[in-house]
Amino acid sequence: MTIRAEWIEADNARLYAEQAGSGEAVTMLHGFLVDSGQWDWEFASLSRSHRVLRYDARGFGRSTIEPGAYAHHQDLVAVLDACGIRRTTLLACSGGAATALDFALAHPSRVDAMILIGAGYWGRFADRTPEAHAFLESLRGLDVDGMIGHSLRAFTDGPRRRPDQVDAKARRRVEAMTSRLFRRKVSYWTRAALDQRTPQPSALERLDEIEVPVLLLVGSEDQPEVHELSEQLASGLPLAKKVIVPDAGHHANLEAPQFVLSEISGWLGKVPGFPADDALPAVARRTIG
Repeated sequence: MTIRAEWIEADNARLYAEQAGSGEAVTMLHGFLVDSGQWDWEFASLSRSHRVLRYDARGFGRSTIEPGAYAHHQDLVAVLDACGIRRTTLLACSGGAATALDFALAHPSRVDAMILIGAGYWGRFADRTPEAHAFLESLRGLDVDGMIGHSLRAFTDGPRRRPDQVDAKARRRVEAMTSRLFRRKVSYWTRAALDQRTPQPSALERLDEIEVPVLLLVGSEDQPEVHELSEQLASGLPLAKKVIVPDAGHHANLEAPQFVLSEISGWLGKVPGFPADDALPAVARRTIG
């Protein structure tokens, strides 16, 4: 696999991106506790049949973040334009799913399909379990060690598992990415509340306008609020299918890579021949897939 790396200029940021492969494009948007390394397995695997693109979002991984207003879905426009990609399927996790939803509404002609893992949306925080509440408290106080430890307990282990019940390799990978993020002097989390602009009304109020097929994957051990949001998306999106990933937490693809890749590959195989919206009755449009 030949990786093509580049830096992309966006308003008040430089974004690090990588591409590989050829064919129909799949763009990968990582979760907001990790970075584009989340997609190592999918990036390598899907590059055999697709053009794959991944990048570190503003304030994550190698990408910079500077003072000034921005929106993540506008950063995605800048990345796609710089890479010469007009249309793409979006593979997104957690906060990356929020970016995908906003982008699909702002630029519907540029999205073929979406695959959302442990979907999140702006302002929808998990806080009901003790571990999730402790993470938010450490985040408010910028307690770095607390943010790392509590995020692992809340989102990697989940509310029902002990650390020793989680795949050790996957847990170490999440910890490495999360540690790099929270140990940055300036990151998304130190600037998010200051400069980020989110669409109004929110995508959650406009789900019926997203007329592309959407696969929703959620780990069985993820936080209850994530399950609730995935159910809301499954009910509100016209062409959605939800799949539970067994014995996996928030970053389900890292714990169950073969299961998730099989679901992704099967879903992508259906997208080119997906019936036109006007060829489907209303009920079928909610159940197909």
